[in-house]
Amino acid sequence: MATTKSRNLPLSKRGFNFETIMWFFTRLSALGIYAFVIVGVLGALIVSAQTGINLANLLRWAFLPNTTSGLFRDQPWIWALGKLMVTGFILLVSAHGVHGILEILDDYFSSPFMRRASRNAIIVFFLVANAIAIYVIWTSTFIGRR
Repeated sequence: MATTKSRNLPLSKRGFNFETIMWFFTRLSALGIYAFVIVGVLGALIVSAQTGINLANLLRWAFLPNTTSGLFRDQPWIWALGKLMVTGFILLVSAHGVHGILEILDDYFSSPFMRRASRNAIIVFFLVANAIAIYVIWTSTFIGRR
């Protein structure tokens, strides 16, 4: 049986270009998503989701805290932390997803003009959608004070 030569390049020969940066971003953003989930679940358990709860309610509580509890009225830092957690999670997940969509579209579009146009359109959509999401998060009462 013939042996095949490895196609792996050492890091010194790859260079540090945009594709390498985006490869690192994809891996790190996926780890960041896991970190947000773990911190959210641990925060939910610490704040008040400790008794008689199933996994579905725990995950809901981690990202949509119960604002009717007295803890949110007594300690406003928890209110701000909840909004910051949800905002960070939304930004990280949407950036990770947009990068995946851009990678898929780059496979389908061969002309540089279409690649640039699709990237610009998706980035504009990303910015507008995140601006709306952040506005809704910080002005709504589902995590804020009543």
